[in-house]
Amino acid sequence: YEQRNPNIFGAVRLAPDSKIYMTSGYNWGFPQYPYPDTVRNVYNENLSVINYPDSLGAACNFQPFSFYLGGKRTYAGLPNNPNYGLGRFVGSTCDTLNVSVGELEVNNKKELFVFYHSSWQTVFINAKHLKGMKYELHVFDLMGKEVYTEAGKLSSEYFTRDLNCIAFAKGMYIVNLATDKEVISKKFMKQ
Repeated sequence: YEQRNPNIFGAVRLAPDSKIYMTSGYNWGFPQYPYPDTVRNVYNENLSVINYPDSLGAACNFQPFSFYLGGKRTYAGLPNNPNYGLGRFVGSTCDTLNVSVGELEVNNKKELFVFYHSSWQTVFINAKHLKGMKYELHVFDLMGKEVYTEAGKLSSEYFTRDLNCIAFAKGMYIVNLATDKEVISKKFMKQ
């Protein structure tokens, strides 16, 4: 009698939101691709997430099987996602992905990414290249009314927050992230 672990760990990728995602396949006893429609479970319908990859130990906030794929299933791989937003290589006649050291320094600016997921009614807020030790996060509606606020200490140059928006009315919102050295803002629409 051989006991099998049904979970097969797969690819690990750092995503644009500065989190690390990991796939897992499901060993159901038969090497078959694709899975039959009846093979659906927590292992193959979710990704695992490391929310704070720059933090040590339990502070990295590893959440196994926590990112639901909306009914899609994973096997053991993740796509390679090149950064197509790098822009044109200066002096080139074609649209290339070549990057020089000088361009990398320019791309090292503070950035705020805000993505609203309507099915989960959650806004994902991620920032990188932040300077400072403290932060304040504010969310305003378009009338200027503050609907959410939070303050804390920055542990690195990265910031990430998953904010539940169930109580927010439908409409446009402004996310304002301020550190003791800078302020960045982005809009999102709740549908």
